[in-house]
Amino acid sequence: MMRRLLAPLLLTLPLAACLDGGAAGKADETGDEPPLETDPATLDRALVCTPFSHPDKPPVLLVHGTFTNGWEQYDWTYLPLLDRRGFDVCAISYPDRGFGDMQTSAEYVVHALRRMHGESGRKVAVIGHSQGVAVPRWAIKWWPSARAAVEDFVLQAGPNHGTDRARDNGLFSSATGLPESFHQMATGSRFMDATNRDDETPGEISYTALYTEYDELVQPVATAMVDADKGNLKVANILLQDVCPGRFVDHATIGLTDRLAFELTLDAIANPGPADLARAGGASLCGLAAIVPDQIVASAAVAAMIGILQKEPDNGFADPHLAHEEPPLKPYAR
Repeated sequence: MMRRLLAPLLLTLPLAACLDGGAAGKADETGDEPPLETDPATLDRALVCTPFSHPDKPPVLLVHGTFTNGWEQYDWTYLPLLDRRGFDVCAISYPDRGFGDMQTSAEYVVHALRRMHGESGRKVAVIGHSQGVAVPRWAIKWWPSARAAVEDFVLQAGPNHGTDRARDNGLFSSATGLPESFHQMATGSRFMDATNRDDETPGEISYTALYTEYDELVQPVATAMVDADKGNLKVANILLQDVCPGRFVDHATIGLTDRLAFELTLDAIANPGPADLARAGGASLCGLAAIVPDQIVASAAVAAMIGILQKEPDNGFADPHLAHEEPPLKPYAR
């Protein structure tokens, strides 16, 4: 029980406490791939993990959305929920709350996947929410070592084909400019076109895209699907209201506290292939409470809040990376 209560605080441990430096170093030997431009020490500091002590399950990488950091989104939600179920869990925090160039943010995911795969000897399950879907998709697209390290990818409310709300967002004006990532998440952006070029679901990876008709930020909501209507057996596109008609789940709660989304996510990472509705519980899932009921969340929230408050002064203010146009594509993606 004590380990469960302290699970969120384990995310404050530096990665070096969880990884053997020699093994991790070998995991970074990538051969002919785009070089990572970000300093390795910076990449290391951005990834924090519980100990790798459950070889029977894939380690899980949690990738946060815009406006937040990994510890803010996950220390009180998916981290303790997955830890309680016997998963090793890591969370990444890429720079400036996701306002900057997602090509740079993707380097943090590439590094995390290499390290986790190299140390654990197991393929990784990735759970991403919102921008935390777009960033891993870029990493998987352009770095074969990252792609080879992933077994399952759960995409929660991802702007997989761009969102109309990126530029019409009510927060930033044409006069001030938009955060670079907003340009990249917009419908028709070069970033989205390059991500979806040739193959939307590369690698030997099972993809589960979860989305909701009440998503106020990913519009139209069908943009959250991948390889739609192609009969791809390694892909499941699941509209939550197709499972439970009328269920209210918005953009935030699908990646935080919604029980249906959590159960489908858990089914995807705990079993071969993408999420399977019948295997996850079928219609019985609609009788579950709207919010994940585990008492561990309430218990963990107190400890997590302490950790969050301790970290925020060092985190400083986020650079909004305001720009009037999308960052140019890196040479490897042109």
